[in-house]
Amino acid sequence: MFGKNKNILTFFLIFYLAISTSVAQKNYILPEPQSITFPETEKPGFRLSKKTSLSVTGSSLTNPKITDFIKFIKNETGFEVSTSKQNKKSNIELVVDENIHNLGDEGYKISIIPNENLKVHATTENGLFYGIQSLKQIIHFTKRERDEENFNDFDVEIETEKIESKSSNVNDFNAANITTKGYKNINETAHFYGKEEVQKKTLDIYNISSMIVEDYPRFSYRGMMLDVSRHFMPVDFIKKFIDIIALHKMNKFHWHLTDDQGWRIEIKKYPKLTEIGSYRSETLKGHYRFAGNNPKYDGIPHQGFYTQDEIKEIVQYATEKYIEIIPEVDMPGHTSALIASYPEFGTNSKKVEVKRIWGVQDEILKPTENTFSFIEDLIVELKDIFPSEYFHIGGDEAKKTQWENSSEIQELMKKLEIEDVDSLQSYFTGRVEKILSKYGKKLIGWDEIIEGGLNENAIVMSWRGEEGGITAVKAGNKAIMTPTSHMYFDYYQAKTGEPIAIGGLIDLEKVYSYEPVPSGIDLNEASRIMGAQGNIWTEYIKTPEKVEYMGVPRMTALSEVVWSKRKNRDFNEFKTRLNFYRYFLDLNKINYREKSFQ
Repeated sequence: MFGKNKNILTFFLIFYLAISTSVAQKNYILPEPQSITFPETEKPGFRLSKKTSLSVTGSSLTNPKITDFIKFIKNETGFEVSTSKQNKKSNIELVVDENIHNLGDEGYKISIIPNENLKVHATTENGLFYGIQSLKQIIHFTKRERDEENFNDFDVEIETEKIESKSSNVNDFNAANITTKGYKNINETAHFYGKEEVQKKTLDIYNISSMIVEDYPRFSYRGMMLDVSRHFMPVDFIKKFIDIIALHKMNKFHWHLTDDQGWRIEIKKYPKLTEIGSYRSETLKGHYRFAGNNPKYDGIPHQGFYTQDEIKEIVQYATEKYIEIIPEVDMPGHTSALIASYPEFGTNSKKVEVKRIWGVQDEILKPTENTFSFIEDLIVELKDIFPSEYFHIGGDEAKKTQWENSSEIQELMKKLEIEDVDSLQSYFTGRVEKILSKYGKKLIGWDEIIEGGLNENAIVMSWRGEEGGITAVKAGNKAIMTPTSHMYFDYYQAKTGEPIAIGGLIDLEKVYSYEPVPSGIDLNEASRIMGAQGNIWTEYIKTPEKVEYMGVPRMTALSEVVWSKRKNRDFNEFKTRLNFYRYFLDLNKINYREKSFQ
């Protein structure tokens, strides 16, 4: 008799553990929200059906994010939610209310509670935008959980078959009579074969689990950079790239528009910048590393630029996706295309061409009043086209040999009492910063702008490791972290089997492991880390398809690094959610790297 009771107790323990595992639901939303609470209840949180309606408060039904969400529900479920007549028992409430507290400018709250309407609340339109993205994932999860028998819903560790095989060994013990927290009997959960599972297949209803999601980003700067100088990208793709950024709840698009190999933006006062600077006669074949002293070229002209009207259109499109576009006009180095167009702004009198080869070039702007007047003219034309408060001036890899060898520049340095060329670049940066400040803009530069003295108002983009960012925040400046060790998405994604890339190796796990706040700084200094950014340089990326291949899903990993709270990240757990999230990448027809999902 005791043996039989022991078997019953053993089964009860196994069964209880199985149930406990099933109710301890793990997160499947990506990027991971700050907080998810699962109320203890037997009832579904919300029943989505053909009778469900949708209402909007503080926004508009014609807002693109709302119309897109309604279309998403139709495509996922076949339901056309009513927006004209509200169903008081089954309504999705989308609310923007500036009086909601504790969510910040980009946060949101999703409430899915039994006997209540489904609510998405935010203090701003962009917070609602991010909340809707999370709700899309919840709806898709619910659909797959209902419709796919073998769907792994992130929480059930013990398969149904195993539980049934254990029940056959307990002398007809009726497990369905056990009452456990969260379930009245075994047939009331879709985790086990029973009545509700049959009903789910016959009734056109999606039972969304009860949950409360409270979410907001960790960092204010969550960015991606795309270089369109080395290889020009068409307007339609720039819009798609913005879509991909927005899909990942990122909010900054750093647009690298000028470099040695091409000038890509119309400046009406200086038409030669696009007449000459946007065109190169041909491009290096193969890898720059192996070019040697006798490089070979493809003989194919490469050209392209964006008109100011096209840029306005793109900026407006980005605004609707809550993306801030930050233009980069590189100076004083990386200016061969500029100097080829207007030689008077160059330091050397030698004729310059738009470069056909990669690498760091000798050309550098002349730091004279004439040049600064030219730079102000550029900023005057661009300041309203790009409404962002930020303007990136590059400042990286400026070879100063021409300054050292120029008698004119050496005389200028004596006049200004500047002792070395690094300090001269600091002077250059300071002059440009004053121009930008005059027009309400904040200067961002790569970490070389620290050399020779850091301007007190400059924001440092730390790319040569983390040292630049650390130096900046310790000096009281702000910094954006984008080190080559983790954030350069033009690097190889595996040791073998990959298309040509610039070099290095940054796989998905490396990106996911990154922590934007470096060690060795205090809390006050850490508060000046604005966030992080992934970079896609295009020397070896000729097409939009390859941009997507190099960027995704590394961008997906970065999205969680910059959105979610700091923790010891579990890469395998992330991969599970990534494979679920893959549906949304497919939905947007993104040419991601498939091997990263294996």
